[in-house]
Order: sequence, then structure tokens, then C-alpha cells
Amino acid sequence: MQKLLWTASCLLLLTLAINWASCSKSNSDSNSANVTLLTKSVWKFDTAGIDMNNDGNIDQEDPSLEACFKDNTYLFNKDSTVVMDEGATKCNSADPQTATYSWSLTNSNPPVLKSDVNPILAQGLKVRTLTDTKLTVYKDTSFQGIKFWYVLSLKH
Repeated sequence: MQKLLWTASCLLLLTLAINWASCSKSNSDSNSANVTLLTKSVWKFDTAGIDMNNDGNIDQEDPSLEACFKDNTYLFNKDSTVVMDEGATKCNSADPQTATYSWSLTNSNPPVLKSDVNPILAQGLKVRTLTDTKLTVYKDTSFQGIKFWYVLSLKH
């Protein structure tokens, strides 16, 4: 369950970025503003968990997320690459300190962020909030027949 939740949160974040980058020309001003916000500076973990009523607020934080995930950072670049840094603690000491992936962002409502990090993120994460200081993405999820949003929030 812990790996599922972490994977879902990563997928959500990357999907958001990928979809944002791929906005159409008709939304170029909006897309440009979103890309500017996304690429402004390094994002770090804020919170993650389950939203049972799909209102964007976490009803239950994910207790399975280890410190080694919570200290990771994400730098979205305007060239549609994202650099993930493992932070001070690695979950697997054999993993590189940094890894670079691609990202894109759709012009749909809500925007969808995608990345090539893993199959979950390739499907995309929906953007709930993107401001100067906060990025919140979510994934429609179900577990044992129960539907909910898995929400991940990053901050500057």
C-alpha cells in the first residue's frame, strides 16, 4: 500500500507538469503563466494523502510515506525536463542522487501533468492548485472498490 501511495503521488505530480506544457496556442497566455509558476523554483514535499469526498482537502494523511520520499525535491525546467533530487536520505542507496525525466502539461480543465518517470505518471495527474507557493495534484484512485482522490501537495 505504501509503494502504491508513493507511486500515485509521483504520478500525479509528473502528470500535472507534462499536461501543462502541451497546452494549445489558444491557451498560450494561460499556459505561459502556468509554466512560469511551475518552473519558478524548486518544489518540495508538503503533504500527501487520501481525499474521500473529492473536495481537494486531504481527509487522511498518508502514514506510509517514508522520510526518504518526503525530502525529495523537483525542479521543473522550461525545456520540459524535471530534475528529481533524492534529498538527504535515499530509500535505496544505489539510486543516483538526481535523475532527469520529461514532463508535459495539457490545456484541459483541469490541466493534467504527465511524466515518463513511471507508468502511473505517464497516465497523468490532475492539477488542483498552482500558485506562487503551492502545487497540488490528484489522481482518481480506487482501492478494494472504494473510489477516492490521492492528493499530493508540493511547496516552495
